[in-house]
Amino acid sequence: MAIFGRNTARQRLKRATRQALSAPTFDTPPDATPWVIGGLWPAELETVKPATAAVAAHLKNDLQRIADSANERLRALHHSDVPDFARRAEEVRIIETARAYAVQRVESTIRQLRSAEDDFDTDPAMPKITPEQVREVDPIPTPVVEPVEINPEPEPLPEPEPLPEPEPPPTPEPVDRQLESMLEFVARQEPGLRWAVGERADGTTVLATDLAHGWIPSGIAVPAGVDLLPPARRGGRVGELLGEVVRSAVYHPGDPFPGGRTDTPTSLAARDLPRVDDLGWKLVEATHWRDGLPRMVHTLAKAGAARTGVLDAEVDVLRVHSDTARYQLMAQYPDVDAALLSNCLLLAATEAIALGDELSANYHFAWFEALSAPPISQWGTAP
Repeated sequence: MAIFGRNTARQRLKRATRQALSAPTFDTPPDATPWVIGGLWPAELETVKPATAAVAAHLKNDLQRIADSANERLRALHHSDVPDFARRAEEVRIIETARAYAVQRVESTIRQLRSAEDDFDTDPAMPKITPEQVREVDPIPTPVVEPVEINPEPEPLPEPEPLPEPEPPPTPEPVDRQLESMLEFVARQEPGLRWAVGERADGTTVLATDLAHGWIPSGIAVPAGVDLLPPARRGGRVGELLGEVVRSAVYHPGDPFPGGRTDTPTSLAARDLPRVDDLGWKLVEATHWRDGLPRMVHTLAKAGAARTGVLDAEVDVLRVHSDTARYQLMAQYPDVDAALLSNCLLLAATEAIALGDELSANYHFAWFEALSAPPISQWGTAP
């Protein structure tokens, strides 16, 4: 009877094992949160104080949003029909990109905290010197010196110095190398985007990226003497956005950079566009009760348009919101959300007008108007 009982239990165990092995395993979604934001929390916020509680809460929420965005892309990639080696490479790229955005977000918060600390004078007061501490000193009598006639000897004439040899004129840099230098300069600032630079037949240089039809995000320093694309909806590869060029250079994420860096002068003139009529009023109206924008954006837009002045602390908070929105936009690249893109354009325009940079504010808002306008209807056109 005991043997029969042991055999029956053994059969039940084998049957349960077969059933467990035949059932499909549970597909756990990938979670890259430790790799994206692990170890990035700044030491300045280890102990949260009342003065830094709001900043810590904003940073925590923004880092979590960056990690959630990376996890969503990993889940979509996990269920896609791609080879394993390609999936692993794409997973590494997604995690590294999200990690880079998280690092930039933390650095922005640290700059905000340090700028706030500089506003307070913590140095001890200088000691005051009382009149009793000043020791009287008798004046030293000035000695009387009798004049003495001196007959100076004539000095020999100096020999003429040889003329320096003329320096050879600088060798002009090849055109292709100039394009590569400009391309490297902008790509180093945002290596997660595709960039293209080309030379037109008239000798002018044009720069573009395929983030949003050719719009150059705020915070990107543009080389001097470069033209940017006018606001319009465009499609195609990044090299095709340049239009007709005689030569061009293209950068893709992951392309290596040369060893050395060259000094490239920058200029805001590339963002100069035809002025938007009633820019301040239109910006105030566009930011009023807009979904996804904090209330302070509308307030600072009104202050910047009226030129009443904006506090540095308010600009720092606005810059944090602008950086966060831009990081979220980069995390969605190349398929960006239209509403988030519009908010990024409005945040960039508001930050620029709050700082008194109307040229950049006009550039970003002109792009907002161009991308917010409904596409041209094809109704009634000939086939």
